[in-house]
Amino acid sequence: MDEATRERYRRACQEVAAWSGRTPSEAAHEALRLSEEHDAGEPRGRHVGAWLLAEGRARLEASLGCKLPWRARAARFARRHSQGLYVGSLLLVTALLALGIERLLATRGMQPLHRLLLVAILAPQVLDLLQERFELLASRLVRHLEPLPRLEPERVFSPDTRTLVVTPLLVASAEDIDSQLRMMEINYLGNVEPELFFALLTDFRDAPEKDMPADGGLRERLERGLRELNERHGYREQPRFFYLHRERRWNPVARRWMGWERKRGKLEELNRLVLGAEDTSYTGPVPGVVRTVRYVLTLDADTHLLPGAAARLVATLHHPLNRARFDAAGKRVVAGYSMLQPAIADGPTKAAWLSTGGWPLSIARNKRDPRTGMDPAAVHQFLFGSGTFVGKGLYDVAAFARSLEGRLPENFILSHDRIEGMFARVGYVSDVRLFERSPATMASQARIWHRWTRGDWQVLPWLLPWVPSQHGLVRNTLPMFDRWALLSAMRGSLAHPLSFCLLAFGWLCLPASSAGAWTLGAMLWNCRSLLIMGSVDALRAVWRSPSFASLGFVVAQVGRMSLGVVMNHTILLPTTGLMLDAIGRALYGLVFDRSRMLDWTTHAQSSRQGGGLRHLLTLPEVWGALVLALGVGGALAVSNPGALPWACPLLLLWLPHPVMHLLRREPGSAPGVRESPDAERLRTLARGFWELYVRSEEGRTELSPTDLSLGLVAPLSAYHLGYVGLEGLVSRLDESLSVIAGLERHRGHLFERYEARERRPLGPRRISTAESGVLAASLVIVERGLQASRMVCTDEALRVRLGEAEARARALREELDFSFLYDGEAGLFHTGYDAGSGALEGAHHGLLTSGAMLAGFVAIARRQVPLRHWLALTASDQRLRAEGAISLPHDALAEHLLPTLFLWFPPASLLGQAALDAVNAGNGAPQLPAPALRFRPERVAADLQRLADTRTGGARDQAMALAAVANLTCDDILVQHFHRHWQTAWVEGLVYETKDLQ
Repeated sequence: MDEATRERYRRACQEVAAWSGRTPSEAAHEALRLSEEHDAGEPRGRHVGAWLLAEGRARLEASLGCKLPWRARAARFARRHSQGLYVGSLLLVTALLALGIERLLATRGMQPLHRLLLVAILAPQVLDLLQERFELLASRLVRHLEPLPRLEPERVFSPDTRTLVVTPLLVASAEDIDSQLRMMEINYLGNVEPELFFALLTDFRDAPEKDMPADGGLRERLERGLRELNERHGYREQPRFFYLHRERRWNPVARRWMGWERKRGKLEELNRLVLGAEDTSYTGPVPGVVRTVRYVLTLDADTHLLPGAAARLVATLHHPLNRARFDAAGKRVVAGYSMLQPAIADGPTKAAWLSTGGWPLSIARNKRDPRTGMDPAAVHQFLFGSGTFVGKGLYDVAAFARSLEGRLPENFILSHDRIEGMFARVGYVSDVRLFERSPATMASQARIWHRWTRGDWQVLPWLLPWVPSQHGLVRNTLPMFDRWALLSAMRGSLAHPLSFCLLAFGWLCLPASSAGAWTLGAMLWNCRSLLIMGSVDALRAVWRSPSFASLGFVVAQVGRMSLGVVMNHTILLPTTGLMLDAIGRALYGLVFDRSRMLDWTTHAQSSRQGGGLRHLLTLPEVWGALVLALGVGGALAVSNPGALPWACPLLLLWLPHPVMHLLRREPGSAPGVRESPDAERLRTLARGFWELYVRSEEGRTELSPTDLSLGLVAPLSAYHLGYVGLEGLVSRLDESLSVIAGLERHRGHLFERYEARERRPLGPRRISTAESGVLAASLVIVERGLQASRMVCTDEALRVRLGEAEARARALREELDFSFLYDGEAGLFHTGYDAGSGALEGAHHGLLTSGAMLAGFVAIARRQVPLRHWLALTASDQRLRAEGAISLPHDALAEHLLPTLFLWFPPASLLGQAALDAVNAGNGAPQLPAPALRFRPERVAADLQRLADTRTGGARDQAMALAAVANLTCDDILVQHFHRHWQTAWVEGLVYETKDLQ
């Protein structure tokens, strides 16, 4: 077991001992005795944890004569009846408030029919508000949540716990394949385990024929990509990456050829494959490892499996207390879980980070914002003992298949995750997270909402006593609490329609004289959550610091809340149209025609859909808003024209939504050159620096690792700026790589100084960790840059030369071994190493602005040092900066900012703040070095102009200027090369590490 679980067991022994007057050792021995006497046929009862933490606890306490304090008895009563108390209290309070509202309206003389209509609109909203406030209160009150028991993740994998990571994929284009192979590799690199395998579950788009002309080419591309992936990671003979492909089958209900039951069918047929079936729609040979799998970890196409997450999930589900135990009928899981749902967080991307300003984030440890309280899903797990499945998680194949056998009918359910989780019983694992990409546009988000809403309403029959199944109508065995959860999801999709109905009610049913007050009041009520949270923040600020500063915060907060109210109503009509369309389609399918029940558009497909007015008018959020606006506006013009001045602004407020859709930039159309008023001047300067750099290289008397590294980056920068062609680039890089390969090295590292002509080491054979980090980053960039050029090159001879240069860069990169420079106890790198004496230097690198940071990043990516190095480095950096301001001369500042040429330093991150501190520390210098161009563009541009006019800079300054200008004017091209390299991509999230909020 892991340390947290052992500690929980120890606390349980101490608690029982305190209540019984015994010692913890005696309590532990008694629990052990009870477990040994238990029926050997029930493994759960044979585990001591069942007596300390689970159903055996009461017998253990009775055996030891425990006297429970009243608080413990009350807490256990509340936990046993938590579901009934929760739902009952919500319904009771809602009913009382609804009755109060009805009576209040009656005293105001409102007609009975109008009263009933208004109460019907308000009651679900009141219930939503109460449920939201209860969950928020619970998340604030619960200070500590015990994680589920877990085995030791580092030792959990064995043939008995063999796990298959699968990603269901609807293959529609070559881009889908390339994107998914990259994500598969990223997920693998963060979770390299001996018994962990990766598979794509694929099928093609719906079609009028079983086989389509493009199918063969797509399968060939997929097979080629998987073959390259296996070869790159040494799995040529025993593949770790593979795919299972399903043929299209005729669906008589949908009247087309398609993959049977879409994603649900993929997983159900995979489970049958694992359990030995031979009659699935999967075609081709099935790898033997599939038949030996115990657990399946299912991901979506855009899911990032964070480092170590797979092992922690398997270690949790494999713990005896978490393994599924069925009822006497063998159909329902009554203890433990057959599946686990990890926490889902927004994955960081450059665009999302810049648009939001960042958020608390770490891929190396759990991090949460203390202002938001506990994770509501974790509180739900704590209160009710189970979670909600959202489609990404780990499941026990045998238990999951057994719990769902025959339960779900064909051609009926699109979003199956929630109801599957209810039958299979889901445990929520709050301390394991997966990242998921947010949709790039509102149109893509709308497609997802539409699909979710259709799926939520398709399970409407499961609220009833009898439900459809694969064997016809059967009695509904879902508990009332699960049916309540299904109903809550449906109610959530009605939030925007009810808000619009509330506004329309006042305009249509009340006198025109009250339309203004009603509109304002309804708008505030529709934004109740926003206003409550904003008001609480403002009151908290005044309470903590009653001053003019807090008054200014309150004024600003009022402005933000007012803007929020307007923005919420900007999307009210489009979202209402979207939800009503989805609900209508689901209900129509349930009652009349099920042929469109499984309609599905993937995230990738919706992102690629074109724009234009014709496409725009097919979107339900657009035509739905248009119908609602015209319908309500026309009704008002006839029945209550006096309300039109108040209604029209809100009925027209949605119009910017389609305009923004038409003007949005299509994915992939981002320009290669960043528009800047000084872009042309900078490019002119850079051309001059390139000419100077070419001449400066010839007069060198000494070589250093940094100079040689910039000798790789400078030609690549010149190529992207258009100063050298592809053939010239290959020639120069060939020469530079040959020089590096011909120098004497130690474990792949260059020494600090070489004589330029004879190329022999000068002085002590010292290795600088910082300079080796710059060299490693340069090799990564050059390797990726050559690969990108090779992929688009049409000249076969030139492609061969590019491939050879790429292989040489890769070989030099792979020779670099950073492990011997790492101090495992301190978690930091030594500053250097004397190869002559074999001695490491006693000092450590502890700043984020250093080439040693690049060394750490690359070493983590190559698994030469553990991930915790990044935590140690960021902690050291914060500590050193807190101890006092850092003053840097020009040369030292250039060294500190050099990593910004290779790696992205996001604003509001620890890296970004460290770089800004370094730039600020150099403000007193006569001039700032070229890498500061991204932080102080105007000043550095002027400094570069003076450098060009006086021609005083050396080769290093000229190379850095080239790289800085290439990044600024070519969309961070060098940074892109570094981040897109296959080996660094899995740790890209490290750059987003943020400071802990207090």
